[in-house]
Amino acid sequence: MNRVLRSIMNTHHTRHRWPRRAAHTAAAAALALVLAACAPGTGLFDARVTLDVTPVVRTGILVVTVPTQRPAGGITVQRSDGPSFRIPPGHYPPRGQCRIWVPNRPPGQQSPPGACSDLERQVPAGAYLVYG
Repeated sequence: MNRVLRSIMNTHHTRHRWPRRAAHTAAAAALALVLAACAPGTGLFDARVTLDVTPVVRTGILVVTVPTQRPAGGITVQRSDGPSFRIPPGHYPPRGQCRIWVPNRPPGQQSPPGACSDLERQVPAGAYLVYG
């Protein structure tokens, strides 16, 4: 009789364990998908995604601010007078610094980053001050 009861109890217990395992597996899979969507390589961090920004004018200077979540695909600056230009991610100024960006100059030939307070007085006509 003990053998029969154990057999019934094991069958009963196993029968209810499987749906729980399936639910846990499904929940784990859903969590993995959510975490993968937030990981680098997706969203703003995806190397294929660029962010369009519009410059603003501050004290007569055209200013572009690099977003806090720096897009790995670069920033496209939409100019109001027509053509846009792109700032690649390797050329963002470090946080807390600035860089003067001349639109028709290749990225590797742009001036080095520096203190914003110094560069604000050196921006030539037609150039932008990029805040890191």
